[in-house]
Amino acid sequence: MDTLFPDSYKHRIGGGMERQNARRKAVAATIAEIKQHLAGGVAVPSIERAKQSLMRLAAQAHLFPREDFPLPEDGAMERTFLIHEDENGANALYVNSGLPGQATRPHNHGGSWAIVVAVEGEELHRLYVPEGGTVRQAGELTVAPGAGVSLLPDGIHSIHAVSDRPLLHLHLYGMGFPHQGERMEYDLETGAALRFKLEDAFEIEDAR
Repeated sequence: MDTLFPDSYKHRIGGGMERQNARRKAVAATIAEIKQHLAGGVAVPSIERAKQSLMRLAAQAHLFPREDFPLPEDGAMERTFLIHEDENGANALYVNSGLPGQATRPHNHGGSWAIVVAVEGEELHRLYVPEGGTVRQAGELTVAPGAGVSLLPDGIHSIHAVSDRPLLHLHLYGMGFPHQGERMEYDLETGAALRFKLEDAFEIEDAR
């Protein structure tokens, strides 16, 4: 696998030491619980249990204040903060701090399962299945506090921040961005399948 973002883990985000320590402990406990859920394999029942664990973490909103995960100020639509990753790149947890209006094309995650839950803000996730070299929509749901989405390793979705409130969401992946296989995105207008160039999309800021 190609290693992306070779110089991206260079920013460290401050914040109250007591809160940061509490967040680390809560994240570590949640990841340990999720590993137990998925120990027998990644399937719909097990990843749904893992999603419930991650939603309980997101419900502790006091651990994820805006001052620790600020919105972008440079014209970008989002900022991505890494808050956990195993030594081998597995179980990578990111905080996405985004402005209203951000959206993605349908895309996969390079063979990695994924879970997205909300601390605050809402976004629409459309779910797709392969069809004739491209994809077709098979459903949709809203990720908001108390509701999340889980995707198996072959899952495909698009994200649409349709509300007028900024986002603060947790994204957990079986493998972190630099360790995922080649990701694909799909242009629904042309039917083209394209390489999703993560290294051109955003920079990861290290908030561990």
